Amino acid sequence: MVLCLRLVGTGEELFYRDFEINNKQTFFDLHNAIQEELEYDKKQMASFFIANDKWEKGLEINLFDMSEETHAPVIVMDKTQLCELLFKEKQRLLYVFDFFSDRSFFIELSSIIPVNKNKKYPLCTSGRGNPPKQIIMDDPGHNNI
Repeated sequence: MVLCLRLVGTGEELFYRDFEINNKQTFFDLHNAIQEELEYDKKQMASFFIANDKWEKGLEINLFDMSEETHAPVIVMDKTQLCELLFKEKQRLLYVFDFFSDRSFFIELSSIIPVNKNKKYPLCTSGRGNPPKQIIMDDPGHNNI
């Protein structure tokens, strides 16, 4: 099955991107698709959070396992298929793309459709507006790209 996701930004300008991704792909695949579409630096930290209907953060899906304690379970993007956590319409995610300024995108699962064998997933199917600039943390002046 294919998950149809709408990513929406906050700010003055209307900004969104629609993505289609196979539910057997990973959160890391989705992360890369977002980063590539928005032309962001993939080396910056990011996480997904399962969100409730009020957009409050729940379970975190990390880019890397940075836990120091071996007994604490950590959910990592490249080891977690989307279908493990996303399986019904209207489910929500927060995608934190800027930890230091706590900037996020809102993502909602708008529909689930059959796989089209003629498409290569993930892909951005539509969008509007310019994404917010990414702050590069290893830049001494913390300048935007």
